[in-house]
Amino acid sequence: MTPFSHRTITTALWLRIIALLALALLLTFVVVRRASAQDKTQLDIWGTTDTSAFERLVAAFEQANQDISVAYHEITTNALYEHVLGARDRRDTGIDLVISSAMDLQVKLVNEGLAAPFSKDRAGSTPSWAQWRNELYGFTYEPIVLVYNKKLFQGYPLPNTHADLADLLVNNLPTFEGKVGTYDAVSSGAGYLFFTQDAIQSDRIFRVIESLSRAKMRTYDYTSAILDAVASGDLILGYNVIGTYALERASQDPNLGIFQFKDYTIVMSRTAFIYKYSVKKSEAERFMEFLLSDAGQERMAEVSSLIPISPDMRRLNLPQDPTNAYLPIKMGVGLLTYQDALKKRNFLEVWQNMFEQPEEQ
Repeated sequence: MTPFSHRTITTALWLRIIALLALALLLTFVVVRRASAQDKTQLDIWGTTDTSAFERLVAAFEQANQDISVAYHEITTNALYEHVLGARDRRDTGIDLVISSAMDLQVKLVNEGLAAPFSKDRAGSTPSWAQWRNELYGFTYEPIVLVYNKKLFQGYPLPNTHADLADLLVNNLPTFEGKVGTYDAVSSGAGYLFFTQDAIQSDRIFRVIESLSRAKMRTYDYTSAILDAVASGDLILGYNVIGTYALERASQDPNLGIFQFKDYTIVMSRTAFIYKYSVKKSEAERFMEFLLSDAGQERMAEVSSLIPISPDMRRLNLPQDPTNAYLPIKMGVGLLTYQDALKKRNFLEVWQNMFEQPEEQ
């Protein structure tokens, strides 16, 4: 064999060795990356907040906690309540955190013993009215508002009080008949909460409900459906609408107006608790602490449409209201009053007799 042939074989052999080493390194890199992804703990959050309003907040948490990936499961208020009860009966551990705008249903679940404790020392500047039993915590501050189509509402005075709204509707039935909408109290846990809170705040609310009935108020399951109907002119008014969603929509649609009553404006707080049977309580606690911390509240104000509960942060995001008529819903056993089976059945029977069924979505 000539020296030239020997040199050629040696070079070919080295090329094969280099290629094999490169392939081995590539496979190692793929395995390491796959293992790294598998090393992340998946945190399952079940909630009623629109995914579009929550996903950037989740992304901010994941960026700060790169060993955790969040799976967010959006669900309606009543369905969430039933799902958590069903999970308890099945001993299902696929829930880590429960988040809902239906504060009364959350209190009911916690009262059933389905929450794990979370120290208030880790709750940031959360006010006392938004905490219950070191288990349930509010993290947003959201006024419940009246929305209106500016073009179609021209020529009518904005009602300063709930009584003014009743007068407006009764005195102008040809205009407003079939043109007012709200949540269906039967299918929407949040809708039921807002109307029962109205009843607690003022005995005059039943005159408002009567006027809404005379105006043949239409009912909906979702905020987006109410806002779509008002924006399109299918409705003129939307009553008891979650302000966070209304404010975001109004920022994109100049024809959508938002109004807060001067006698009182109910404020809802989205609440969260760690599920008792979660097997990832440590990770759930980290998410809860993030939601309630000053840094998390600041991040919420920056990246989402949600209004933080932190007094300093919420002032920057709330609509201007010189009357300061905000009435936050206080967390506690008082919220169980209208969850009493007999009271709830009686209220919903009256509701169904007065109002139409939910609009098709």
